[in-house]
Amino acid sequence: MVITSDKEANAISFPNVVIATDPEMAVSEALRRLRNTGVPESAVIGIDPGNEPGIAVVVNGIVEAVYRVPLRQASKIVERIRQTYPDILVRIGNGARLTSTHLANALISHGIAVEFVDESGTSPYLGKGTAGIAISDIVAAINIAYTQGTPAGHQDVLPSKGEIRRIQERTRELSEGRTTISRKLAQRVAKGEMTISKALAEHAGSSENKTY
Repeated sequence: MVITSDKEANAISFPNVVIATDPEMAVSEALRRLRNTGVPESAVIGIDPGNEPGIAVVVNGIVEAVYRVPLRQASKIVERIRQTYPDILVRIGNGARLTSTHLANALISHGIAVEFVDESGTSPYLGKGTAGIAISDIVAAINIAYTQGTPAGHQDVLPSKGEIRRIQERTRELSEGRTTISRKLAQRVAKGEMTISKALAEHAGSSENKTY
């Protein structure tokens, strides 16, 4: 078994080569191949959406890796996994509508197959010694990976009044009560056209500092 970089892989004449884009995934893939002496299989990636999504990688029914990262890094994690497995399917929970829609659109734009999964019942009861949001998010992601969903295409983002209001409330929290961005800016945040930080900066620099 040879573990090497993406740049050097094509220069190696050997039947079993693993590209080390992610150290843990590379070791896991190398061990799996040594056990099974087979070619890389497809992988199912379950994602429990949120500000810090739980991510689980399942291969042949076995959980190969789990992550919990800031939302902005989720697509990058999926891309790294894609370099290890030639065929991947991403299953995203449908609970956080705006987050799941933005994430699905980003992955679909890169040619990745996506399914939306009804995540009702995927978050477990955490018994003694297992308390923690991170554990709950990861287990939910594993359960989502095992649940068949509905194939997704590119989604139009049409934020509701409640979702816009929640974004405005979030900007007031981040600014420690000093300001609330306009509905127009909140709508752009909801559509993924700008981050909350950028919206706050633009609002602070506007000539009219009030909420519309």
